[in-house]
Amino acid sequence: MRGRVLALAVFASTLGWAGPAAAIKIHVKGSAQIEAVASAEQEGFTVRGELTDDVGVPIGTTSLGLSAFAPDSPKRAMQLPVPLSCDASGRGRSTVTRPSPEEYSIQTDEHGAFCVRGTAPLVKGTLRLQFPGNKLYEAVELRIPVDADPSRLARTVLRFEPPPEIIDLDKETALVTASLRIDRSESNRHLVNAPTRREGLTLVLEDERGQKVDEAVTGGDGRGRFELKTKALAGPGAGELRLRFDATGALAKATATQAVIRRAQVSLSLAHPLEASDPEEGIPIDIDVGSSRGPVAEGVVEALRGTVSVGAGPVVSGKARVVVAFAADRSGPVPLLLRYVPSAPWWRAGPTLQIDARVAGPGIARQIILAALVVAIAAWIVAGWRRAPKKALAADLEGGTAPPSGRPGVQVMGATAGQTAWRGHVNDAHDGTPIAGARLRIVVPAFDGDGIAGEATTDERGAFVLEGSHRSDARLVVDSPVHSTYEQALPQPSLLSVALVTRRRALLDRLVRWARRQGAPFDGPPEPTPGHVRRAAARSEAGEVEAWARRVENAAFGADDVDEGMEQDVRAAEPRPKGRA
Repeated sequence: MRGRVLALAVFASTLGWAGPAAAIKIHVKGSAQIEAVASAEQEGFTVRGELTDDVGVPIGTTSLGLSAFAPDSPKRAMQLPVPLSCDASGRGRSTVTRPSPEEYSIQTDEHGAFCVRGTAPLVKGTLRLQFPGNKLYEAVELRIPVDADPSRLARTVLRFEPPPEIIDLDKETALVTASLRIDRSESNRHLVNAPTRREGLTLVLEDERGQKVDEAVTGGDGRGRFELKTKALAGPGAGELRLRFDATGALAKATATQAVIRRAQVSLSLAHPLEASDPEEGIPIDIDVGSSRGPVAEGVVEALRGTVSVGAGPVVSGKARVVVAFAADRSGPVPLLLRYVPSAPWWRAGPTLQIDARVAGPGIARQIILAALVVAIAAWIVAGWRRAPKKALAADLEGGTAPPSGRPGVQVMGATAGQTAWRGHVNDAHDGTPIAGARLRIVVPAFDGDGIAGEATTDERGAFVLEGSHRSDARLVVDSPVHSTYEQALPQPSLLSVALVTRRRALLDRLVRWARRQGAPFDGPPEPTPGHVRRAAARSEAGEVEAWARRVENAAFGADDVDEGMEQDVRAAEPRPKGRA
């Protein structure tokens, strides 16, 4: 337009100035253009667009006329349904009236944008938009088809920026940002009238339940910013956030999904005051375990005296009972620390709870019992000194037992000429108690695997008689319900003393050997424990080691018996050596 004015000025100067009476009045109008898209919907149709001049400047608060024509009668206007106004690309709200049944009168907003929605479906045809012009701009007309084909809609892309991974439920709100982008790829080049503005579009945020939790309107950069109220979300756990953009008259619908962890902090409190108790017999501590979302249903509460674990208990329905046990040299308060150990990533351990356990000194009756026990032990030791060593050895040989060594194994106590069977006892390797119900088998190679050449079970005294033939390739396999299986080459028929280690002790021994092979920080004086290995793994962010140490701890100190299946599972979870941490 400025170019036209300059050209006219040059033209006027060539004619010369003829004075007011002979002045030539020239009025130049700028050109206008309409960009619009119409789409048919299930309950009506929508037309969106904008009116600008030839350099793209919006022509605001200006009237347009809208008429509809059938495909077979391009000059015969059809009757239009009752119109409704709608947001014009989010920049404002245009207005629409129906001066006649065949025409809408639309007024653009201050940014030249307009939107009109028909309340009834429109037969496929052509819409005519007319700008009648004014003192500054020439008239313009645009005909656009009403298209119900979704492929004619501009494809949109939704995404989280940045993707949220953790939602802190202890905060009142969580900020989530999403962006809407209009696809400008080659597949959309046919949409010549597709809108370019991404402002004012409504984005909906839902959770994995399909419930709407927030709504946002995009700005000029196409981003919608949600100030999500965390109370609208479900409790701690794994979930999803889903973005949804419903199709408009020109833009196709789009969705995006992001997996999230809803996390809450765990707090501990005493359920009731502690009473004075003997720590050697165990002090029960009842604890309430809660969060901002109510009781906590999983995890473990551990009690520490200094840096040493003295007890732990599982969390069930917001409650935990921890029985602490330790040696006390005096009565009075003993400081303890209670801490929550999460078993799932959606729980975050809060501050530790410091309490004082009230240690009661031993009573008169107990002191008398302890003194009597000491006297009895001393008498037994003195009697042992006076016992003849050779007679004791003979008794051991006769019974087929050996002093507890703390290790599993088979010891040959003696043999007689012509002996064809194996006799002896099966005892616990640590306390020497007889093991009833232990099974002994002679296993020999066979074509289809291993064969059994002999089998026996111990009686209530742990005694057995195993009959069978001796072979150089035979193996002796011994097991019991609560003891770990032991296997070695079959000795010659003789008197045997068999020692087995409980499955709990076997798992603890494997953990000790593993920690000593690894060294610091897992090895510790005087001997590494599952709790020490677990804490060292947590500090080193060694998740696999931490999980395995916790399983060993639960198996070794838990209330349930450790069967063969559980022992094998815990052994299979043992981390492979990876060098020093």
